[in-house]
Amino acid sequence: MVSQGKTVRIAYNLTIGGKLIKSVSSVKPLRYIHGRKQIFRGLEQALHGLKVGESKDFSLSPKEGYGLEDPKLYMEMPKSRFQKKDHVIGKQLISQKDGKFFATVREVRSKTLILNFNHPFAGKKLDYEVVVVAIEGEGVVNLKKGAL
Repeated sequence: MVSQGKTVRIAYNLTIGGKLIKSVSSVKPLRYIHGRKQIFRGLEQALHGLKVGESKDFSLSPKEGYGLEDPKLYMEMPKSRFQKKDHVIGKQLISQKDGKFFATVREVRSKTLILNFNHPFAGKKLDYEVVVVAIEGEGVVNLKKGAL
């Protein structure tokens, strides 16, 4: 049973607004230690008490997931700092130097870009389909092909 300190492997589908965002199969499941804050707290709470082979569908509110959008994380920057191909609303920007700078173009103005530095999933409800694939010391479930 999924409980504090157990090493758990899960397969899941994550959708936002009906669009599949991420799928983790039972072939290469996500491994985490329950109760160690390695995954969202709401995700841990939803999985607590499940057994190997059990599945659950549930949603996390924006606050339980990537948080609410913070208006302080919007910045206006000169277009000249970015390539012309990046002057597009919705374009996700990643630093060429270290890969850590991450923003989404929110608005394109005549000389500037309004960039959103919130996580792209901030403010969004996360819908999960999860199956417990294995719990250390409690066995492994073999899922049918095509199932998570």
